[in-house]
Amino acid sequence: MGRVLLRLGAFAAVGVLSFVGCSVDSSTELAGDSQLEDGAASLTMDLDGSVAHAVRLDASRVRVDIYDRAGTPQFSADFRVPQGQTPTVEWTYLHPATADAPAPEATTGSMEVELEQLPSLEGAITGAAVIQAQVSRVISGEEYDNWGCDLLPGQYNWIVSCGTKGACCDVHDACFATYGCTAGSWTNPGSEPWQCSVLCNASAVACFTTLNPGPSACCWRGNCGQPR
Repeated sequence: MGRVLLRLGAFAAVGVLSFVGCSVDSSTELAGDSQLEDGAASLTMDLDGSVAHAVRLDASRVRVDIYDRAGTPQFSADFRVPQGQTPTVEWTYLHPATADAPAPEATTGSMEVELEQLPSLEGAITGAAVIQAQVSRVISGEEYDNWGCDLLPGQYNWIVSCGTKGACCDVHDACFATYGCTAGSWTNPGSEPWQCSVLCNASAVACFTTLNPGPSACCWRGNCGQPR
């Protein structure tokens, strides 16, 4: 577990990564149909109002593309784990066009994410969905601080909160509270304490991509999705 635990050890220092079990069954973190293709070299998953497609391009790179129901590209993320180099995630958020104006220039970003090996295709899709949700909220100006997994949108708050990755959200929330972070750290990391991007956001992506720490505390509190 090496580098993952080194980074997540600091992440967990501001929260607990294990909670009492939850009665809600969630064997799939992102609800919807999934389909393995081409000898497990690619995977398509049905998300909340969109479709994600992950492809293992080579031994060191997985790419995820997310489209709306009409097939219009919305978001992409490249997970790279080059041998002897720091693993990274590079992402691109594609702004929608309107009836009155063409789409603005894409918003892009990257982060170093501590990964021992290339994530699974499903793990990469989950990590990409987390980043997309945060970037979308920053761009729209949406404020949020709810119990459970508001790292993911809509109906997935309860599904993910009480699944195997819910505690990733609890620790991320605690990390934000400890260092005074805001959602803006996802798109403009230089404007906030370095811990917001490195210890909080990048570690949350790594947690969602590779770990299964258990359900959120909101499951036994019964307050998932409610404002803090």
